[in-house]
Amino acid sequence: MIKRYFLFAGLFVASISFAQTSNSVLATGTWYKFAIDTTGVFKIDRGFLQQLGVPLNGLNPKKIHIYGNGGQQLPVLNSDFRYGNLQENAIYIAGENDNSFDANDYILFYAKGPHNWQLDPANAVANHRHNPYTDEAYYFLSVDENDGKRIQSKAAVAATATAPITLFDEFTYVEKDERNLFAAGVQWFFASDFNIQNTQTFSIPFPSAAPNEPLTVKVRAVSNSVVSSTMEVTLNSQQLFTINFPGVNPQSLTKAIAIERAQTIANTSQNLAISIAYNNNGNPSANAFLDYIEIIGKKQLTVGNFQFGFRSFQQANASGTVQYQLANGASAFQIWDVSNPVSPQQIANETSGTDFVFSDIAGILKEYVVLQERDFYTPIRLQNSRVQNQNLHGLRDLNYLIITNATLAGQAQRLAAYHEQNSNLTTKVVLIDEIYNEFASGAKDITGIRDFIKYLYDTNSAPDKKLQYVCFFGDASYDYKDRIPMNNNIVPVKLAFDSFNLANSYVTDDFYVMLDANEGTMASSHTIDVASSRIPVATLDEATVVVDKILSYYSKNALGDWRNTITLLADDIDASGEEVLQQGVDKIANQIKTNQPVFNINKIYLDGYVQQNASGGERYPEVNKAITNAMEKGTLVFDYFGHGGEDGFASERILDVPQIQSFNNLNTLPLFITVTCDFSRFDNPNRITAGELLFKSNSGGAANMITTTREVFIFVGQQFNELLVPILMGFNNEDLSISQGLVRAKNQFVSTQKFFIYSFGDPAQKLVIPKPNIRITKMNDIDITQSLDTIKALSKIKFEGIVTDNNNVTLTNFNGTLSTTIFDKTLQKKTLDNDGFGINMTYESQESKIFSGNSSVENGTFTFDFIVPKDIRVAFGKGKLSFYADDGTIDKGGFNNDIVIGGINQNAPDDTVGPEIRLYMNDESFIDGGNTNASPNLIVVLSDASGINTSITAVDHDIVAILDGDTSNPIILNDFYQSELNDFTKGKVTYILRDLEVGPHTLQLKAWDTYNNSSEATLNFVVVSDAILNLENVLNYPNPFVNYTEFWFNHNKPNESLEVQVQVFTVSGKLIKTINQNVQTTGNLSRSIVWNGLDDFGNKIGKGVYIYKLKVRSTLNNLASEKYEKLVILQ
Repeated sequence: MIKRYFLFAGLFVASISFAQTSNSVLATGTWYKFAIDTTGVFKIDRGFLQQLGVPLNGLNPKKIHIYGNGGQQLPVLNSDFRYGNLQENAIYIAGENDNSFDANDYILFYAKGPHNWQLDPANAVANHRHNPYTDEAYYFLSVDENDGKRIQSKAAVAATATAPITLFDEFTYVEKDERNLFAAGVQWFFASDFNIQNTQTFSIPFPSAAPNEPLTVKVRAVSNSVVSSTMEVTLNSQQLFTINFPGVNPQSLTKAIAIERAQTIANTSQNLAISIAYNNNGNPSANAFLDYIEIIGKKQLTVGNFQFGFRSFQQANASGTVQYQLANGASAFQIWDVSNPVSPQQIANETSGTDFVFSDIAGILKEYVVLQERDFYTPIRLQNSRVQNQNLHGLRDLNYLIITNATLAGQAQRLAAYHEQNSNLTTKVVLIDEIYNEFASGAKDITGIRDFIKYLYDTNSAPDKKLQYVCFFGDASYDYKDRIPMNNNIVPVKLAFDSFNLANSYVTDDFYVMLDANEGTMASSHTIDVASSRIPVATLDEATVVVDKILSYYSKNALGDWRNTITLLADDIDASGEEVLQQGVDKIANQIKTNQPVFNINKIYLDGYVQQNASGGERYPEVNKAITNAMEKGTLVFDYFGHGGEDGFASERILDVPQIQSFNNLNTLPLFITVTCDFSRFDNPNRITAGELLFKSNSGGAANMITTTREVFIFVGQQFNELLVPILMGFNNEDLSISQGLVRAKNQFVSTQKFFIYSFGDPAQKLVIPKPNIRITKMNDIDITQSLDTIKALSKIKFEGIVTDNNNVTLTNFNGTLSTTIFDKTLQKKTLDNDGFGINMTYESQESKIFSGNSSVENGTFTFDFIVPKDIRVAFGKGKLSFYADDGTIDKGGFNNDIVIGGINQNAPDDTVGPEIRLYMNDESFIDGGNTNASPNLIVVLSDASGINTSITAVDHDIVAILDGDTSNPIILNDFYQSELNDFTKGKVTYILRDLEVGPHTLQLKAWDTYNNSSEATLNFVVVSDAILNLENVLNYPNPFVNYTEFWFNHNKPNESLEVQVQVFTVSGKLIKTINQNVQTTGNLSRSIVWNGLDDFGNKIGKGVYIYKLKVRSTLNNLASEKYEKLVILQ
């Protein structure tokens, strides 16, 4: 499609971005919005007003106003001029003098379309600018009590013209945004592949062409052939030029090459036939696509039957006065000077006869338009023309801004309300369409979003009222114009122009929050002023899940000693030079140990595990287990550095989509950091990435992520990770949110690949690092200021201590629970060089737990004791005591690295009896041989007078489970054991068995006490398919009853929300009572539904036998089941 694009040569020069405006013009009055799709003069008649919904009865046309700033792209540089509010446009209304809008009356107005030209008059150069965001521009119509702005007559220029102008410079182009080659960047092309249709011809009318004047033809196209290829371009059978595409290196990150060429010739035709022939040089898999054809030439100033715009570089480069001479110009309806598009002026003819002549000043490029009475453009009515009053310009002093759409606004408001009530932040949820209306003249130009944020940032009344956080609450897409199916571009992102190299083609929100005057062009030296984060959800259900998770992160259910753990995951060496992956991660681990020793570091280095060869390639099954265990036991931060992609981590698939979907950790949601490639490339709606699934999982995953959306070089990832982690871990005791920490790191980093790194989640969310302090005061009844005893094997140890504030003053009002983990000395381990690169890295690991238990904290003090396992490493050295305490509201952390561990207590009493073991599935009401779901919770209840051995120093003294006799895949449960409150002799293991086959199973478990006495137990169970909802043992208790009974049933849907309905009938079938209740159980037994024996009207029911129906439905998958039973009422 070819359109006659008029242009607006930039006439406004200013050193400020825009004048501050206190209120939007949309704040009051009645407004109607409509669209236009090109530049020129549009006509609005009575019928179109009626379609908009404007009341026509008694309409005075003098009171009609049209506002709008045109549809051309907003300037990205913050300091460039843009209007601060919607501008009223001068319009022409035929027939308005009678104060009545009659049937033949109409409005004419000049509108700027979405696409424009950038001009260099001095060099006679024009380049078109095709708007990447929209193919329509928008204007606003209002009727009020005031007279509207009208087109005025242009003052005549009295000076004598020195340069007559009879030709004008004309520009046109053809471009279609139909295909994005790699779902990245802003470059789109024609859909037609030249490798299928090798020669394509484009006919471009160029009426009134000035004969033998220069005509420039510019063509840009793209090829992604692995061998060189060419495009021959001809004009009306005359060869113009050849575009030579080099071959694309298959190993290169650049997947295609686009080239632009131009040629100028003397033109003699008014119809331009441009033919493009592609030669793939014998490569059948080559592809080539046209981007655009651009025509720049001269036309005669001759007035015909159509409106047209005109301008002349001659005027811009002349001095004094010029005179335009339009042949047959007297036939024109009107001629306007539209150099200022919001205030056109009507030009008067300076001569009589058939021509139209007028003079104007030289030295400046001006724009004019010829109007013809039968050739006005028609505006486009929108489905929802009415615009509700809004006033974003009136907002002030916001700390936290959330941008979203109307569908997701309710969930966004939940997040805003939390921070209003709990974080002392002033918040506001703003709809994206309102931003477009006020700051982009209704168009979906993303720069309007940036301008709105800058407006808020610049208008605060005090430093503490400054904008601190922006949350982009909604998904985004590489398709700004909704061309692809199922597009979900709710809150758009900034995309790079580079569309062929995923190491350069950034997707970022940083553009919106780099607010200095010289910023906006995405230079790597630009810095971020406001912390931002994105919640990339597309549906209300997704939004609800994510907000639930974010708010649960702040809840008391999320308290726990998992907040003391940091997990670091490092890829192995698959190519020379990749040793920096594990070395870089271990460097970070050592920094954390030195600067934040309160944290316990869980190191998962792939090359520290045995690699296995499977049919699908090399695998690390124990690493997969370690990752899942780390997520579900809980870790404050999970940081991965290594290779990855849209489907998970590493070529060995140590984390993939099914594994992510199986995570069950709603109360232990980590900050998940991925310094890898493409893991969260969320801007392609047709491919959901592993990172998105992790973030949006309804069973766990993560509530906050620092994650990568494009391909990141290893050296860049290493440098950024080493810069980021110390900031997040608070090495300098700074009180930053996660997003603010990311901002700090980005502002110190120079690579443009920092734009790829995203914050997902709540930008105000801070890591829930337990506050200091917890200290031990006595060991074995001796004050620690004296000589400390040694923790020896088989000795009984007693510790006393206190919970303090930051100044180490005891918190006498602190009453809660202390979780203690005592680690044996560090181990020196070596990586295994699985892939044969001759590199074995030595690293420290502190993973053997001597004791893990809970004790009460009363008035800020605690006491606990335990017996040291025989299996500690006998050599003397310092271990670590790790403490965590909470009182249901606040939590505290502490550590001690001064206690010496080693030796053996030679006087320990004898113990030859192994522990007592009881096994259950899902809850402790489970009966051996019972039914369970496919992923049940194994519960192991252990007791022994000497305590349970959880040390991993000795071989074969673990708490180990064997499923169905598979001794080659033992399940080690040491890390999942926790002693009971104030009793080290008893404890429990809870562990999820995953994706078991339907049918009978047997589990054998072996455990050891601290004296290395062992016991074994066996549990039989039957897995029922998760594809059904199985109900068993339906009963009511007591039965018979008088005025109280409970309805019990077993089911196979633990941890799922179930809708339960109980209906009670007489034996004749009359319904007398209905009970509806939602239940959720950790195990298979539900017994929470009770009945007092009254009917639905509150009346007593006579004694006798009744029938009841129990119906259960899973809210997760809509599976349902029902059972009938009898009950007896006694009176």
